[in-house]
Amino acid sequence: MRWSSVPACGPESFAGLADGFVPMAHQFGDEPEWRAGLTTQESATYTLLRWDQRGRRRCHRTAAHIRAEPGDDFYWVVIPDRGPFGIRFRDDITRVTPGHATVTGLELPCHLDIPDSAAYALQVPRTEFDHNLRPRTHMNLALDLTRGLGRVADTMIRSTHAEQSRLSAHEFTAVCDRITELLCLLAAGDTGPQHTHRAEIAASIRRYLRANIGRGDVRLPAVAHALGWSERQVRTVLRESGTTFRDLRREEALRVAREALADPHTTMSIAELATRCGFTPAWFSAAFKERFGRTPREFRQRCRGEAIQQA
Repeated sequence: MRWSSVPACGPESFAGLADGFVPMAHQFGDEPEWRAGLTTQESATYTLLRWDQRGRRRCHRTAAHIRAEPGDDFYWVVIPDRGPFGIRFRDDITRVTPGHATVTGLELPCHLDIPDSAAYALQVPRTEFDHNLRPRTHMNLALDLTRGLGRVADTMIRSTHAEQSRLSAHEFTAVCDRITELLCLLAAGDTGPQHTHRAEIAASIRRYLRANIGRGDVRLPAVAHALGWSERQVRTVLRESGTTFRDLRREEALRVAREALADPHTTMSIAELATRCGFTPAWFSAAFKERFGRTPREFRQRCRGEAIQQA
């Protein structure tokens, strides 16, 4: 994982930093001592930022910015820590305050209003949300992080940032996967006690699959026996959670494969990795691209390129 911290700097330097993530036109308040600092944690899959800004900043993402950098392969989850955060798409205005979050795409022209404030921002691959939520033409949601799963997700985001460089890329990605799952539950609006209980059982099945794919028997009878349940119980719980054992096993196999491809020390060929995770090579390539937006080869090349730049 890459980690960096830039101390408080002036408008021009900060605009350059911000444009490295999403290009925009910036307007800064006339405060003579305008300053902002930025910390960044990045893996090949996720980016977590925290800014601390003294003074107002307004940003405009234009059609020209979008043509140059479409930004249509990720969403941003912004969690104000001090002060509000506002974003406007034409007449659709979303304004969130501490204790809440906004999940939004930046593939359309928009205006951001960021007063004197501090906030966290998590960049999530669009496929992570689109895989778990009904397709929509544009994502712009506000979430409550003051209770229940929202509060758990908020705590995890803050704790992940506090660990800074002490997390490996594998650990950072794994934690962000869990955070994203919680945010998807919130966005879906199904977070009642019964659903939460089913989600906890499904999570235990996920953990077992993740730990044993490529290492042991992950067919339904073996997994049910290892967890002390019947096959029927596993099927029923997963069906009520909106998935099936086959789909869950496929999802976790793809995640295991993604982690292996991101590991610079992995020497397995893509074909060998596909077989280990239970896929044929041709099906693996198509399934991986559908799930993560890149072929296994493209994803591995990107990760290796980033590792060389970091070295």
